[in-house]
Amino acid sequence: MGKIVSSTLGGKIKRVLVGYFTSQFILTVAIALVVWGGLFLLNVRYALLLGVLTGVLSTIPNFGIITASIVVALVAIFDHVRFLPKYPEFVEGLLLLLALALLNKIVDMFLLPIFLAKVGKANPIAIFAVVIIGTFFFGFVGAILATPIFLILKTIWEHYRR
Repeated sequence: MGKIVSSTLGGKIKRVLVGYFTSQFILTVAIALVVWGGLFLLNVRYALLLGVLTGVLSTIPNFGIITASIVVALVAIFDHVRFLPKYPEFVEGLLLLLALALLNKIVDMFLLPIFLAKVGKANPIAIFAVVIIGTFFFGFVGAILATPIFLILKTIWEHYRR
């Protein structure tokens, strides 16, 4: 896919949104593959389904991967397949919860800022604040739409500021 270059406001907004959604898709697939691979190696049941679920839910800022982590941990506890046979079942769930929390931090602190910096030159702290505000006022929908709306408004501001 070639770069979208335009000096019109509509073209700039299109470039930012295409970049944002492309980066979200890449992160979703990467997270799904990492989680699936880890769960598959640990012989957790429904590894593919849980990997896809985690990838898809990771698109919901701050809350999605937490929700997926809880589901993965519960499945690991109750799937009757032990990857740590000498320990109680809840230890497996706890370890997976911690592993997915670490994955979430890696994505939030390193990968997402890199992608957003390339897409819209957006400050990660500003993105985080916008997501929190969007979630507070508009709930789930606000969490999903906060970043693209912020990137559109930022693009408009920069277009007319010059």
